[in-house]
Parts: sequence; structure tokens; C-alpha cells
Amino acid sequence: MERLHGIGVVRVPGMFAHDAVASARRKDPRSTPLLFRRGDQSAAREGAARMPDTDRNSQDVQAPGYRLAARGREAAEDERLDLLEQIFDPGSRRLRAIVEPGWRCLEVGAGRGSMAVWMAEQVGPGGQVVATDIDVTYLTRLQVPNLEVCRHDILDDPLDALGPGSFDLVCSRLTLFWLANRQEEAIRRMIECLRPGGWLLDEDGDWSTTGPVDLSHPLYAEYHESFQHGGWFASRGYDPFFGRKLAALFEGSGLANISHHATAEVVRGGSPWGRWWADTLDAIRDWGLAGSASESQDDGHRALTAACTEPSVWLMTELLHACRGQRTG
Repeated sequence: MERLHGIGVVRVPGMFAHDAVASARRKDPRSTPLLFRRGDQSAAREGAARMPDTDRNSQDVQAPGYRLAARGREAAEDERLDLLEQIFDPGSRRLRAIVEPGWRCLEVGAGRGSMAVWMAEQVGPGGQVVATDIDVTYLTRLQVPNLEVCRHDILDDPLDALGPGSFDLVCSRLTLFWLANRQEEAIRRMIECLRPGGWLLDEDGDWSTTGPVDLSHPLYAEYHESFQHGGWFASRGYDPFFGRKLAALFEGSGLANISHHATAEVVRGGSPWGRWWADTLDAIRDWGLAGSASESQDDGHRALTAACTEPSVWLMTELLHACRGQRTG
């Protein structure tokens, strides 16, 4: 393992042989990609020791557009991510079933790593999965021989740390939406990581569909009034319709053989999805208002979460869009 010229990259022998990392410009080590090889526990411990204490929860390590990292709210974020995996992993496994033994796969925004671990099982000992996030607190707990972890910001960190042009699959889930106004840039950089013939796969939501479906329910009007006029997305730079634009964005970025489909469900308040959506709204509020919410904003937040957690309410989920495209050259 070596520390390269003070730029904060941890390299593990036999890992990435991309010499360009060594020539990366000097920058704050808190925002520099940090790489670990799974299965090398001593390397993981040493790498973690090199990470400043501020890395885990400091705003400095968050991508400019990503708002829901767990700064100061680790227990709540852990619960939110647990629900996310419970809800979305089954569908993600079906979408990623294209993975073959021996493939090299990259997951951007890997969260706690449930899907990265699953893909590592699919590619087998002859393949490799690289899991990235801007906070690798959860990921560094994993011990999977063919899974590598990299603290990396897809928007701003050098792609040389990952291996441009070397992946059979690059995928993300419920990540691009949060990169407000920079999704096209992220897509272009993800495509750069693909080998010719490799696939880009993204799952993202159209959040305009969410909320109670029974017009006669007392919480219907309160939820939709708050959601539409409470500034939950637009005022924070988010596009609630982002998911439906994926096919056009993929095509505009030069991908071929594009397929795009979307699904939604109707579920009860208090169901795993209802609790997850309430937790997500909590996280948006905590980041955006940081204790300075007005009385009307607090009232609006209560209206949203009340519907999400009330069993008598039937809720429409987000329209989850899944889009896949292939790099041809």
C-alpha cells in the first residue's frame, strides 16, 4: 500500500494499475478517491485510519448536488437505506440479470452495498465489482474478495481512479436524480467508464406521481397541496420528472440499443414504501432547512409524513424508470 505524493490515494497491490492516478493534481485528501480491496482486512483498516475524522459526516465529502448523505443522522439514514434495499433490491436484481461471469461492473452511489455484493456473486471469481460512493462508511464493512470500494464523486473526481473504458456494466439507482442540474455530466462520465459494447443502466424516479389516491380521504388535499407548493423539489434544484427523461438523455449521449420502462404501485401508508418515503422527506427537510423551518413548512412536512404513515391511506409510489443503453464505440 502506498500514499501517493500526499494526495490521499490508498492503493492496494494487485488492485488498479492506472498510473494516471499518481499524476493527479494535488488536492484536499478529503475529496480524493480512496480505494480498498475487499478481503484485505489490514488494508481496509489502514485505509480507514488514513481517512480524516471529518470524512464520514462532513459536508466537505458530499458531492455538490447530493443532499441526503448521513451527516449527523446516521441511525435515521441506516433505517432509510434498509427500507430502500427491502423495496428496490428485488427489481434491481431482475434488471441486472444481464451480468455474466467474468464481467467487470461499476456501481455509482452504492449506498450500503447490497446490490454490489449481489453483482459480485454473479460475476464470480473471474470478475470484479467496483462500488463507489461519496461516503464509504457502510461499504468498508463489506468483506467480499472480488468487490472493491472506492470513495469517489462521479462528477468531480478523476475517472482514472476507476479505470475508464474497462467496465462491462456501469449502473446506478436513485442517485442521478439528486445530482441537481448535473445529471447529463454524470451520464457522460459514466459512459466513459464503459468498454465498447458495455451497458449503462440507471433506475430513477418520477416523483410527481406520489401521494394519496383516494380524493375523499381527509389527508389527500393536505398532502398534494404541500407536495406541489411546498418547494420540496424545485426550490432545491431537483427535477421531480427526471426519471422520464432517461431515454432521451441516453440517446443524446450517444448510447444505442436503448430500452426504457417504468413501474409504480399502490401501497398502504405505513408500509415499507410509505415509511421509506417519509424518511426521505425527513432527510430532505433536515438538509434543506437545517433547523430553520417556518411554521408553514413544518405544517407541510407533517401533512406529507402523516399520509405516508397512516394505514387508512392508499398511496401511489413514484414511477420508477429503468433505462439501459449500450456503448458502441
